[in-house]
Amino acid sequence: MTNNYIADNAKPGLNREAFKLLLMALMVLDHIGFFISPYLADVFHIITRVVAVGFGYLLVEGMHYTHSRRQYILRLFGWSAFMALGNFLMNQFILTPSNHLAILGDNIFLTLALGAAVIALWDNQATTIKNQRLLKVSAVILGILSLFPIIEGSFLVIPFIFITQLTYQNPKRRNLWYVLLAFGMAALEVPLALSAAVDFTPALIFDTIAVNASEPFFLLIIPLLHFYNGQIGKYSHQLKYVFYIFYPAHLWLIHLLQMAVS
Repeated sequence: MTNNYIADNAKPGLNREAFKLLLMALMVLDHIGFFISPYLADVFHIITRVVAVGFGYLLVEGMHYTHSRRQYILRLFGWSAFMALGNFLMNQFILTPSNHLAILGDNIFLTLALGAAVIALWDNQATTIKNQRLLKVSAVILGILSLFPIIEGSFLVIPFIFITQLTYQNPKRRNLWYVLLAFGMAALEVPLALSAAVDFTPALIFDTIAVNASEPFFLLIIPLLHFYNGQIGKYSHQLKYVFYIFYPAHLWLIHLLQMAVS
């Protein structure tokens, strides 16, 4: 595959690097709940539902344009192993139990790696119809297994990645499926969340939905994608690995700060 991204010299809107930096800024907002008021944390938790799916969208885009899908997938699994090891060592030797990281639950690299593997299996180039079907069935099985709830955001992100792959370059169809996914998530999450509420004051309902039923708000990605132009910026090479470094670094630093002030 060849890299078909266009240099950032024509279309208005957010280029790939600006989009990625915006998602990283929102990511920080989602992880500072300990340091701010609960209701502000609720607001941040809602608006940051775009982060994981945003990186899922960039993953699908990257899988279309990368020179080597194999290297791309191996890189993601490599970083997921690095993140898991780092989380384990932080828990073992630095963080107190109340500030521990989840080994797999705080590891979006693993979710993205599994999503990339699902895409590669589904969009395979097998030479026979039998092998193509076998690999597609393997993609579905892996996708279902990837929904296991200990993996970060997988219950939403893996289906989102699969939908994005199937509807790539068809925004109307893509957005329709996003809406259907959001309604499905709401039908699952909202009744369960509200059934545990002790009363139904507006503030408590808002808090309950923000904490326990916020996944449908990933739909905010639709207007955000409207402003994303898909182009490479002039600092693409310099920022190529910024997310891989920033993601573990910011999580580890936030947990260290949280432990220091708690």
